[in-house]
Amino acid sequence: MKLEGKVALITGGAGNIGRHTALRLAADGAAIAVCDINLGRAQAVADEITAQGGRALALVVDVQNPQAVNAAVDQVEQTLGRVDVLVHSAGGSARDKMRNLTEQTDEVIQDIIGVNLMGGIYFARAAARSMLGRGEGGRIILVASIVALNGTKGCVEYGASKGGLLGMSKSLAVELGKDQITVNCVSPGLVQRDDKDVSHTNYIGRNGNAAEVADLIAYLAAPEASFITGQNFVIDGGRSLGLKGSY
Repeated sequence: MKLEGKVALITGGAGNIGRHTALRLAADGAAIAVCDINLGRAQAVADEITAQGGRALALVVDVQNPQAVNAAVDQVEQTLGRVDVLVHSAGGSARDKMRNLTEQTDEVIQDIIGVNLMGGIYFARAAARSMLGRGEGGRIILVASIVALNGTKGCVEYGASKGGLLGMSKSLAVELGKDQITVNCVSPGLVQRDDKDVSHTNYIGRNGNAAEVADLIAYLAAPEASFITGQNFVIDGGRSLGLKGSY
């Protein structure tokens, strides 16, 4: 298995993309640290992994709190022994609280920026320190969005947060490349959840799913991707090619 002996830490590990990524990387042999704001849901994902013969640890962590982030990475090191792969998939859009910027509240703006962007910065810093301390390289993979590339109404704070991840990934890739730590982004389009049909939002004409996003993340975490860094990989069924639909 490609990730045998490796440890992957996944933020938002109980979410749609996070859960599928945890299961996929575990299937590739990695031990998984499932980090989420909801411990019960994180534990459920960890239990799925252990039931299939893998190793997993569930952690509750507020990604907006740098002290909590540092403590989570320390706990992963103490329990699983290392951090080889970081996948930051925590966060998302405001969903039912989406508004045009002129109508948006301070609380929603701060929460979206805090989870999506600041959480990514805090976890990338903590994971990079762990990887540098061991001197064996590593992978940092950030889940961004096609909204960061093309924009859409009602998502100004979301687009800003995901665009921030794209920018930070390039600078961090420059800083960490000499230490064999790669930093890349994955930018999904609309991914099906709760059986909602979103096939009309892309040019392939079918629903994209979180397992496909997890497959792309797994590739970037694998040895075959060791010469890829500072890049953004769009997985949207061609939606962004013609700005199809609304977000």
